Amino acid sequence: MLVLNPERFVEQFAQSGCDCFVFQIEKTDSSSVGELIAKIRESGMKVGVGLSQEQEVSSIKEIISDLDMVHISCGDPCDDEVPFNPVMLNKVAEVRKLNKKILIEVEGNVTSVEMTGAVEKGANLVVSGYKGSDTLTEFKDMRFIVNKFKYGL
Repeated sequence: MLVLNPERFVEQFAQSGCDCFVFQIEKTDSSSVGELIAKIRESGMKVGVGLSQEQEVSSIKEIISDLDMVHISCGDPCDDEVPFNPVMLNKVAEVRKLNKKILIEVEGNVTSVEMTGAVEKGANLVVSGYKGSDTLTEFKDMRFIVNKFKYGL
């Protein structure tokens, strides 16, 4: 959630059937991130933390074992003119080194070109939008990448 004080929304999201609650540490007003994680778990949801481009992976090092997912913003999801930032792939690799089993999601103007790098670094969830002229080819390329990594094709 890209909102201030995401702890205000835990119960509503749980009641609406949400199965994973992702928040940014710097947006929480909770006295303890651990308390927020516990509140999310008690509500029956999985827990994720979002890393902005400015936030370092070291900020989640102490809580990474309590997380199910890390969401890494590699661009600006609200502005498709802001290009994918390949430097963010280093954060994907850092998170993967800290936790081999955690889900790592990348988003922010991800195309098939960036998707390959993200998956190679350890991402296993990709959020992508595409506004190019050949959408069908782009999605076929993405499907090929998924199959390549999933099945070794």
